[in-house]
Amino acid sequence: MNFLTVLKSSGLTATPQRVAVLKELGKKTHPTMEEIYNGIREENPTISLATVYKNVHVLKENGMVIEINIPNGKMRYDYLAKPHIHIVCKSCSYIEDMDYDENLFKYQNNLEKSKNIVLDRLDVIATVDNCKMCK
Repeated sequence: MNFLTVLKSSGLTATPQRVAVLKELGKKTHPTMEEIYNGIREENPTISLATVYKNVHVLKENGMVIEINIPNGKMRYDYLAKPHIHIVCKSCSYIEDMDYDENLFKYQNNLEKSKNIVLDRLDVIATVDNCKMCK
């Protein structure tokens, strides 16, 4: 994926730090901030944790990254290349991605009409007690 083009099309400056964050999110599945930082440091040992936090925050504020709150765990992050649902296991903290189906898009349209608003995006995080990974 060409993250330079993605950043520019979102109206953001394509800094090396932002590209590095997006590349790292593309390599890992739902990493913590520390995992993002450690992965970037392998290629760029001079980057600071504060710089990673700042750039993740900018990407989150611009709708490119989402935070996933894990029950009894650390915040996880994901690159939002397309809308999808996060299914989070309360037992083992495993996160599974699931594509939206047409019904969720219809729900979003109905919500927008009934509230007379336009949603930037609809973030769905579903939790389960047990998942296929901890059974």
